[in-house]
Amino acid sequence: MIKFLCPNCSVKLTAPEDRAGKLSKCPRCKSRITIPQQFLTKPSDAQEKVEISTTNSTKPLDEMMFDLPGKQNRSDDESELRQRERQQLESLGFKTVPQYTGERKFPWPIDVLLYPCSEPGLTSLAIIIGIPFVLSLIQRFVGLLSAVLALPLFLVNILIGLYAGWYFAECVWDSAKGGTRAPEVFGASVDLSYMWSRVLYLSAVYIIFILPFILYRMYTSRMDVIFWVLASWAVVFFPMGLLTMVMFDSSDALNPLFLLISIFRVFFQYVGLLILLGMLSSLIWLVQVVFRGQAQTIWLEVVGVMTSGYGAFVMAHVLGRFYWRYKEKLNWGDIKTPT
Repeated sequence: MIKFLCPNCSVKLTAPEDRAGKLSKCPRCKSRITIPQQFLTKPSDAQEKVEISTTNSTKPLDEMMFDLPGKQNRSDDESELRQRERQQLESLGFKTVPQYTGERKFPWPIDVLLYPCSEPGLTSLAIIIGIPFVLSLIQRFVGLLSAVLALPLFLVNILIGLYAGWYFAECVWDSAKGGTRAPEVFGASVDLSYMWSRVLYLSAVYIIFILPFILYRMYTSRMDVIFWVLASWAVVFFPMGLLTMVMFDSSDALNPLFLLISIFRVFFQYVGLLILLGMLSSLIWLVQVVFRGQAQTIWLEVVGVMTSGYGAFVMAHVLGRFYWRYKEKLNWGDIKTPT
């Protein structure tokens, strides 16, 4: 018998000597392998021993050549091994990445609305919404000092805005991997240059697809053909472009032709996504009108601000979840991220 290891997945295999030099298929990783000449590899406790079966069968030889342990047994062993590795890494002070399944604890409409309800999510919400709001109150009530504090408060708001853009992108990314609650980012060693480049990439999507509509709306009150063309441009391309940029930091996110092809691959699902995002945006706008535009007390204004921030988290989750569900149809595997 010839004993050897699969060159791709390292599972231990055995084969009859008369099969030496012939092609076959590994039963675990399904890759094509060539059975080597006679040699012996010392087995280890961590490796699995797999015997070649010479049972006569009408099935192809490649399917019957190997007699592997049951899939359930292998899955249990691998799960236990991964759990043990995570425990060892955590005992050494390393932070392990959570293993997501994408399963929801509650019906999806409720679970989507509960997305920001995690400790890091609520903390980020307090930072993104609470600090600018407190600063605006300070500027409102300091009177004569408002001119002196204007520049520092402006710079602080800019920094908070950059952090918000980065964290919302992380929410989209985490949801696209199967996360169902706002992700943990505090305590992790985050590269500030990476954060800055991330925000710049996302800003490029905003400039290309949203800014033209906003500028046209600011400098003219007409609702003409140009208005509706720019509005359609923003509505159709911005969500897909933002998702592409978050997932791959790729210039394809700025290519309308690439985005249009991706949209047609998931046309009906994407229409549903736009409708859902539109409903959430309308709800946020309605709250703004009721609680901020006509607020008689500061507490009503707080409710309006908190609702806006909370809704932004939910929309980021919905966008990432869209990729998690339809990534195979989108077929973005060939996108190359910049180095």
